[in-house]
This record gives sequence, C-alpha cells and structure tokens, in this order.
Amino acid sequence: MVRIGFVFVCCLAALCAHAAEQPGAATPTAAQASVLDEQVALLIQELSHDDYAVRSAATVKLIDVGARALPALEKAEKTGGAETAWRAADAARMIRWGVSPELWSTVGDLIEEFELADPTVRERIVRIVRIVGDEQAIPVLRQVLRADCTDPVKQTAAIMLADLGSEGLAVLMEEGVEIAGLDPYDAGVHVLIGNSFLNEKKYKKAEKHYLKALELEADNFIALYNMACVRSLEKKADKAIEWLLKAVDAGYDDFEWMEQDTDLDNIRGDERYKEILRRGPKTRKEPPGGRE
Repeated sequence: MVRIGFVFVCCLAALCAHAAEQPGAATPTAAQASVLDEQVALLIQELSHDDYAVRSAATVKLIDVGARALPALEKAEKTGGAETAWRAADAARMIRWGVSPELWSTVGDLIEEFELADPTVRERIVRIVRIVGDEQAIPVLRQVLRADCTDPVKQTAAIMLADLGSEGLAVLMEEGVEIAGLDPYDAGVHVLIGNSFLNEKKYKKAEKHYLKALELEADNFIALYNMACVRSLEKKADKAIEWLLKAVDAGYDDFEWMEQDTDLDNIRGDERYKEILRRGPKTRKEPPGGRE
C-alpha cells in the first residue's frame, strides 16, 4: 500500500449534514411480498409467546426483515395486547435506529428518551450511546445525522463518528457531511480512508473508497496502486497485475517501494510482475510526493 503523507483535521465548525434516504433492499415481487407479510404477521403473534426464547427469536427475525415489517409492527403497537404492543414498539425502534437487540438492552431506554428530549439532553444521549455501543453505535449516529433537526445535536453525532476512526469517517463521507479537511468529493480523502480499511484488513471497504477516488480522479495512481494491493492480498493475481499496470501507466514510479511492499508478496513470483519491475528505473529515485 502506498502511504499517504498528509493529515486532515476534523474541524466541525463548517459541518452541514443533509438528510439522506435509507438505502433500500431490492424490491420484492408481489408474491414474495405477500409471503413476507404473512411471515411478519406470524412473528408478531410470537412476540407474546409463553417461551422467552421464542419471543426473542421472533424479535430478531422481525429486525432482520427491516423496514418492510414496520407497518405491521406499528399496527400491533396500537392494537395488540399489552405485551405484544410494547415488544412491537421496541422492535420498530430497533429497526428505525439500526440497533441490535444486544445493544438495545443497554441503550433502549436512552433512545426512547432521545425521541422526546430537548436538544441538550439529546446531545448527552448521543455521547453516552457512542461510549456504550462503540462501533455498534454507528447506525444510531447515522440516523441522528439524517433525522435530527438541531445542528448542535448533529455536530455531536459527527464528532462521535469521527472519533470512531475509519468506520465512522466512512459514514460521514457517505452522508455527505461537509467538514473542513473531510471533503466527500476529494479523491485523496477517499484514498486515506481506504488505506485505514486496508490496514484493518477490511478489503471490501477499502476497495469501495479506492473506486470512489477513481470515479473522482480516474488517473489517481495511488488509488490504482492500492487496488493492486487489495487484489494481491485477496490472492487474485490476474486482477492485481491488471491494476498494477494501470497504476504504472498513470504515472506510478516508486519501484523501490513496490519491491518492499509486503502487500504485493502474493504476486512477487509472477513473471508479469517481474516484467513491470523491468519498466522501472535502474537507480534509486526519490519517493513521489504522496509517500511518507
């Protein structure tokens, strides 16, 4: 992986988050929707089952169904028996806020309070949920960015996301949050976040940001090179060579680093890799500007 030699500081004075639509799953066919609705109805009935394990399993399955289950859960909240009603209400909130049952057992009361509280209390709740939930709090913080109408509360959610490192920064980028030094339309920022994910061996997430960088700047040789690293680490030699060639054609010329980079170890013995090396300089070069 090429190591980027710049640092950005998350300054929240310029924060401006926009409300975004929840990403939806593929729309089911009419027949699939009918079957799913029947399953939801049966699961809601199980919310008042005598066996705790059955009730818990039904809750988890309803959360897995997601937004499709919300209308039925909201109806059960109003018309079901006492136990069904409160369990349906909890399941609906877990879906809306993206909270797992495990985290809900800890912060559920806080989220219910959040929905009715004044901005000062909401800020405090956001901080507590982040501390208690750690990375599990990310969906909650995302939802605050999307749904809260008060800038200070959004700012607090953004600070908490930034504090969570690459996972939180990726959410800020996806939500189009404008923060000084964190421009969603800057290829270099996407490369930096991709590098964080690559260091954490989260290759799919790294790939997502490198490809976004390339959408914004097609000849960004650092993103091209690091895509070669991703494919090499995934043991996809043909694709790794393909990306490496693109990087060199776009201007990547730090062949000394290429020979040291352990990310490329899986293609080191490939004749095509050796041919790429032969295109490099025969004497030591100063590293290019992006390198530490």
